[in-house]
Amino acid sequence: MPDVLKSIAISAVANIVSLAIAAWIFDRFDIHLWWFVVAVALFTALTVVLRGVVVTTVNRYARGYTILGGLVLTFLGLLLTEAVVPGSGFSIDGWGTWLGVTLIVWAAGIAYGEVDSVQPEPKRR
Repeated sequence: MPDVLKSIAISAVANIVSLAIAAWIFDRFDIHLWWFVVAVALFTALTVVLRGVVVTTVNRYARGYTILGGLVLTFLGLLLTEAVVPGSGFSIDGWGTWLGVTLIVWAAGIAYGEVDSVQPEPKRR
């Protein structure tokens, strides 16, 4: 399997698990089956692209910035996914739910980053 497809598959599995766990834990986070598939595909595409951009542009020694950046990018990915997927299929309500879902999905993203061996080449200056 090509490295890019392997990376996308690992990311999709992490997103399936984390979004399902978040939906199970939070009553105000609703995902319906068909839209769950769409949301996972969209969120996976967004996070793989955003992760590649961040990894290639951020200095590897700026760990604190990448952790904060990962939280922000996870939140933005969820926000964009909610904006695209109809509310009847993917809905996050309340600041506590947003915070909890973001943290769960972000933590899964950290785990995915540790499992995924595909790292984009850093930019040369």
